[in-house]
Amino acid sequence: MFIRTCSLRIIQSLKGMSQNSCGNSLYLCGSNNLKSSCFLIHINLESTNIKTEVLVNAIYSHYKPIIFIVHSDIIVIVGGKNQILCEKYSISLKKWRDMPVLPEERYQGNVILNEKNSHLYLFGGSTNGIINDSILILNLRSVGGWEKIFVKENSELLKRNKCISFCFDENGEDNIIYILGGKKNERQKCDFIIEYNFENNTVNKKDMDLKDLPCFDINTIADINKNKFAFTDSNENIYIVEKKNFRITVIGSEDA
Repeated sequence: MFIRTCSLRIIQSLKGMSQNSCGNSLYLCGSNNLKSSCFLIHINLESTNIKTEVLVNAIYSHYKPIIFIVHSDIIVIVGGKNQILCEKYSISLKKWRDMPVLPEERYQGNVILNEKNSHLYLFGGSTNGIINDSILILNLRSVGGWEKIFVKENSELLKRNKCISFCFDENGEDNIIYILGGKKNERQKCDFIIEYNFENNTVNKKDMDLKDLPCFDINTIADINKNKFAFTDSNENIYIVEKKNFRITVIGSEDA
């Protein structure tokens, strides 16, 4: 009871939290400001009695970092506002370790793991308030750092914050990463989906527009029975993408 009460108090007081999910577990990580301690919180959603637990604090401060979970055991924390330091937490070992430093701030960007080649891809994100059109890549199998790459054409499609990315085998093509929603700038949102081919480093606009203009502050993805992806946007609408035919269904917050 003490752990849960303490955890809820921390959650309510922190403004700089980011979150991601893995199975029935929800992980939140962030700092209240640019210099304070960075909490890691685990919420177990498996039963009707939701359990909340404060885990080991991160090494560095991270205000609204990018958070991603690798192979159900490693929580990757990337940067944050005015932050280029990265680290990872082993759920099984309950320990933090340093990761390669970002070459630049990528605030409100999005990270995805390509399991085919064990690379992390970081899309978008702002550096000193300017949204990037380059991609940062980290090879998890090597000891090297983040590599910055540019696409030759349509690079403006990559300029977005608060987007969501996912990948699956569509029509036998498992070399595509899809990027959905987000903001081009403070006033303009993205109403389309883009396809990034990581084998030939090309980006194209998918022949499919979004009726709504979603932004994804919390970066939470659920893989439903390996048949669908589900995302929750900033307005608490749920986006469901069917892997077989790429059909997108939107469930409003009042309908959920």
